[in-house]
Amino acid sequence: MIKNCGIRHITWKYWHAPYLHAKAMGVIAAYDMYNECCDGLLDPSWKVEKKDRMSFCIFRQTLGQQMLEYDPRKRCYPGDDQMRVCTQQHKKRRASSKSSSADAFVDDGLSVSNVKKARASERICETLDELNSHLMSFDRGTNSKACEVCGKKTLWKCVKCNKYICAPSGRNWKEGCMVNFHNISFFGLTRSDNADVH
Repeated sequence: MIKNCGIRHITWKYWHAPYLHAKAMGVIAAYDMYNECCDGLLDPSWKVEKKDRMSFCIFRQTLGQQMLEYDPRKRCYPGDDQMRVCTQQHKKRRASSKSSSADAFVDDGLSVSNVKKARASERICETLDELNSHLMSFDRGTNSKACEVCGKKTLWKCVKCNKYICAPSGRNWKEGCMVNFHNISFFGLTRSDNADVH
């Protein structure tokens, strides 16, 4: 499987070979962890049938895409705020690592109790009327900030949630950031959720 990683290049520098070999071993270890999680022995909700799992080739491509799109300034993962590119930013431009709702989630991770608390909050919409009240509160500001869902810069803000979320432009409704943010099935995947429940 190390050969299948394709992490190699021709060079006269002998120390590149063990480094690339170790990187390939890391990719294989990540794929083994992925299969272990899909078996459902760690958590039954993670179980994925073998026919629906990613092959090693697809997993490697997905991993490479995630690495290319990774930006510490989005602060999606623990430790991103300590990266040099983040500490160089002006304090006003730095995104908060904890939101005001962090105290509401006592348990660590995406637990049943955290989902129940999120469902009881004003953010999660269970009816179209509740979603419509959030959509009507959207306001276009003058200063852009990172979207809670996709991380891209946006001027639109949900005043009711006090969060910046992308709004569809023209006829482009494919992104759906403002609908995903208020959907219970998307809870735990936004930027503020990552800081609150992890």
